Amino acid sequence: MTTDVHPGKDLGTLEVAITDEMVQHYMKGLGEANPWYTTTSPFGGPVAPVIVYQDADTQFKGWYLENLFGNLWRRQEWEIHAPTRAGQSVRCSARVADRYRRRDRDVVALEMWVRDEAGQLIARGVHHQSFLAEQTSGEVALRDPSEKEGARRAVEPSGEPLSLELRKTFTGEMCNEFFYRSRNYHNDKGASKELGFGDTVIGGRMTLSCVTELLTRHFGRGFYLGGRLDVKFTNVLWPNEPFTTRGIITGRHAEGGRTRADVTVYCEKADGTKIIVANASAPEDH
Repeated sequence: MTTDVHPGKDLGTLEVAITDEMVQHYMKGLGEANPWYTTTSPFGGPVAPVIVYQDADTQFKGWYLENLFGNLWRRQEWEIHAPTRAGQSVRCSARVADRYRRRDRDVVALEMWVRDEAGQLIARGVHHQSFLAEQTSGEVALRDPSEKEGARRAVEPSGEPLSLELRKTFTGEMCNEFFYRSRNYHNDKGASKELGFGDTVIGGRMTLSCVTELLTRHFGRGFYLGGRLDVKFTNVLWPNEPFTTRGIITGRHAEGGRTRADVTVYCEKADGTKIIVANASAPEDH
């Protein structure tokens, strides 16, 4: 935590080992036993989940603001260029890309590049973390879901629904599996209450992973070799709340001899409240 957070601030470089333990906890936490992760894949053997290294941003120091009360994810952007495997080490470098205000929150955007041992780019991500500007105690007041972007089904684009949907209900046990490295407000009710939430908050990494799982299952190899993702977190998900992840192909266009499909993806609760609204794309011809 620091007050010296400004665009352009260099956050350094770190090494991250992709381990079988990471992959196993990912699968157990999400309830997703994708055979690509354990047996074989189009890449000639098992691969890791597409952004299994996504929590590397938490290991960088000097970009979180002082007031952690009520902090939440706001947005994630990803460009994916290559797969990773268990046993591989990747090098992550990061900087503060932006700092801006949204209503009663200050937002810090961390930009991270993930490269392999030879320096080739595996992925680029931008994580937007929001911090309450003034409130430091009490209970976090969450906005009415009906007032948020993409909240109503009527605003959905027309297109071709993906044939696959993921239906999930995350339990406390699943959160413990996914966030196995630490106790935090995603798997500890006491820690969550200290930050102003009435219950543990299902981590954005878990719901984001549902989006990437849906796209991996639909596009396969193409999503590993050119997937793009812009995810907005529009509402909080609590433990034991059923939700569905689904997508709509909204268009296609030629790109370098390939066909790229544009997709709008939603994660939504049983009552229609959207917890994620995402724009994504991937090549279809791999």
